[in-house]
Amino acid sequence: MEEDPPPPPAPPSPYHGPPSSRRAAKYDERDYEEIFYHFDDYCQDIILSNASKFLLPPEPAEDYEWEEHILDEVSEAEWEGMKKSFCFGMGCGLLGFGMLRFRRARGGFFVGMSRYSSSSSSTRSSGGYSFDPVPPASNALHRQQHLGGGGNPNSRGGLIFDTTLSALLGMGTSLLAIEYGAFYPTTSLEDENGYGYFNEPPQWVSPNIPLVPGRSVVADTLCGPLTEEFRKFPKQLWQSGNHRGIENNYNNHMALYANSGWKGTKYYQENDNAEVVSLGENAHDIEGNQQGPYERLVLDSLQGFVINCHRRSRQEAKLRKIRGMRKHQPVIIPDDGVAADEDLELDDIYLIDQEDERDDGFGKFGL
Repeated sequence: MEEDPPPPPAPPSPYHGPPSSRRAAKYDERDYEEIFYHFDDYCQDIILSNASKFLLPPEPAEDYEWEEHILDEVSEAEWEGMKKSFCFGMGCGLLGFGMLRFRRARGGFFVGMSRYSSSSSSTRSSGGYSFDPVPPASNALHRQQHLGGGGNPNSRGGLIFDTTLSALLGMGTSLLAIEYGAFYPTTSLEDENGYGYFNEPPQWVSPNIPLVPGRSVVADTLCGPLTEEFRKFPKQLWQSGNHRGIENNYNNHMALYANSGWKGTKYYQENDNAEVVSLGENAHDIEGNQQGPYERLVLDSLQGFVINCHRRSRQEAKLRKIRGMRKHQPVIIPDDGVAADEDLELDDIYLIDQEDERDDGFGKFGL
């Protein structure tokens, strides 16, 4: 079996290591934003270094069916934003083309009227017979250049120029709209208590992916490097959401507790009412201390992804032992998906021995 390339080195972060005295007390939304984009940039580096795994359809396709389903759902809103950006650019290009053509036609009309007015004025002032004045050659050439060739606003040269300029305008506005997310969906939702929150950006990895039945290219590629990077940050960061307490301000992520795993997601047997809860039951008890979008991305989505990666690794190791498989041999998770039937702690991710990791398949995540 072909060896996978080693993951690229992670970029440095000022948040690595023990927290400073300022950050030990509280992380704010700006801190969470910097941490989120640190992991997001690292994910992009990892994916680019493994581009062939993502560009070539995985085989057999049925082993990756649920991962494909989740990724298609997650990227749907992003595609909608891109289509709206291109439609916006097309509209700007057509508007620009119309304005350019109108300007040329208007310029030709006024030049013709100016010639007629000059000729009529000369005839009235001279009396008797008169001849139309012959314009100097330089003036005729100047008018010809002003109208884009031949004094005709519909000349071929002027039409090609206007079309090219309008196309560049349309392409430029489309790219700018995509770059700045002008039409990117930022839906604000509310729960039954009226508390608002934001959907995480579609490009971020779904925490449900490590729980999928079958196999997962995303989990195989990202789980190992992101878990290693996760450990470089202090545990205080992952427990910093003081409004997330289950009881007595105990701030562990809900994914660390025994739960339904894959069976608790909306994808299992198409149960839209089932979803793994990632917030404490007292999440909104502290007035005015609601989660910001980046806090939610870091403490819920990213942390949930890494915890579920660890659960997938443990189940893969058990299946290898039961089936008598070699270390790191690919494992297909049964149809019930990854189970989460035992409690975990952050120390299970932070303090696990590296040799034990290699023995239970954690280091290679089934590759």
